[in-house]
Amino acid sequence: NVEARAMSKILLFGDICPTKDYRPLFDKGRIFSEEILEDIKSADFVVGNLECPSTDSNTPIDKTGPCLKSMPGDLKMLASVGFNAFSLANNHILDYGSTGVKDTLLNLNDNELAYFGAGVNKEAASKPLIVRIGNHRVALLSFAEAEFNLATPDSPGANHFDPYESFDVIRRIKSEVDYLLVLYHGGIEYYQYPSPLVQKKCRKMIDSGADFVAIQHSHCIGTVETYNNGTILYGQGNSVFGVRHNSPTWNKGLLVEIDLESGLLKYKPISASSNGIAYSDKQEALNVLRDFHSRSAKLRDNGWIHRSWSDFCYKQRALILPQLYGKSKWFNRLNRLFANKLMDILYSRFSKMVTLNLLRCEAHHEVITTLLGKEIKKA
Repeated sequence: NVEARAMSKILLFGDICPTKDYRPLFDKGRIFSEEILEDIKSADFVVGNLECPSTDSNTPIDKTGPCLKSMPGDLKMLASVGFNAFSLANNHILDYGSTGVKDTLLNLNDNELAYFGAGVNKEAASKPLIVRIGNHRVALLSFAEAEFNLATPDSPGANHFDPYESFDVIRRIKSEVDYLLVLYHGGIEYYQYPSPLVQKKCRKMIDSGADFVAIQHSHCIGTVETYNNGTILYGQGNSVFGVRHNSPTWNKGLLVEIDLESGLLKYKPISASSNGIAYSDKQEALNVLRDFHSRSAKLRDNGWIHRSWSDFCYKQRALILPQLYGKSKWFNRLNRLFANKLMDILYSRFSKMVTLNLLRCEAHHEVITTLLGKEIKKA
């Protein structure tokens, strides 16, 4: 357990990773604007998702997608400005293998930063962080979806969300605390709404005892839903992840201020630029929040959620189908250029039906993932 100062405000950051373009800013300790630094200092507990290991290792694992990391000095800087803890349950924490995870835990401890969501094995990764904030006993718990990232009974990694276990864990932890904050690292990147399954899962978290559930990982600001006695934020957006000048949604995020005394939640828009992270100016903030609440109103229509998800998935077919069949990035790019025509030529309707059945049926899905996991280990 970690003792926080006897007040009542939590400041929640989203995904944080020192990208190459932000390396000079991290080295100088000049990531955040003065206004954000003031809010960090005035908060009673500051937490974010560390979207990478903190390690000197230069040996990444073999995986699909990029391997990310931060340097040990980055944690020292984040501790110095006022961060208290980090969630480590994400798809990048194991990018530099067991060494990277173990280095991260040591570097967090050296800088007196608490952590949750990853550990030296599955049991350690599943433990919540429990803090006392004023008169409130608060638990922070985080989960990640399965990629190249998970802890096992014998090896380090992230805490996996397992519906056969995790809802029971949420119930048990809530019985021990006054307030439960759950961070869920999952869903689909760049989609501003919950999929039907993600919404169902997050609502079940609330039913199981969570007070606030925040979805991270999507790299865009999503929507918010009040459900029963809790709140679900479907997409917090980036907090510190560099700048992409051709992707405005990448450069936007929300800081979430949780007042435990009043129960109020504040969503504070932030923007990334080449100079670092700052609060959005007044007009931009109004526009961001207007769009945020406008999108959120659509969640009341269950039929719309299903239609939107179906449309989104169809638009992604030229990107997703080549990945499913193991095609190279060059084939992928050509296929997108030709609006999925290459995949339609190579794979018949019947072959797509076979693949659908293998992925949709739980038994077949388990066989396929087991076999592919063994094949990758043998290679």
